[in-house]
Amino acid sequence: MSDIAFSLWLSSGIFLIAVEFLVPGLVMVFVGLGALTVALGMHLGHVDGVLEQFITFFISSIIYLLTLRFLVLRFVPSATRKENIDEDEEVMGSIVEIVADINSGEFGRIEHSGSTWQACAEGDQTILKGEQVKIIGRDNITWIVQKI
Repeated sequence: MSDIAFSLWLSSGIFLIAVEFLVPGLVMVFVGLGALTVALGMHLGHVDGVLEQFITFFISSIIYLLTLRFLVLRFVPSATRKENIDEDEEVMGSIVEIVADINSGEFGRIEHSGSTWQACAEGDQTILKGEQVKIIGRDNITWIVQKI
């Protein structure tokens, strides 16, 4: 066993685990555990050559990453919080201007938030350019509007 290689793997493992506190994401700690596994294997005499060291490192890191990461994430609450954010809810009821005629059963365009968007009229209405309408829904990327 090479003392330099052992020290390198041991210090790399400790460094990578410490880096996890600076770069959150729960990945670096498992790569660090892979390096510590190589150091332990070298200390016990099971891992000797450079090729064995790298194979042990890659395989153990992947195993730690695929198994332990999901276990930790499952049982340790995350600091991030997902809220039910529905952007459409904010837009519904907005009054916008028609920038391209909406003929009965066809698409036109509205201006909203500094951009133009495809729109269609509720029912069989024809709405002309310049008229004000209210957004009442959305079908995929097409806003559904009605005259006010």
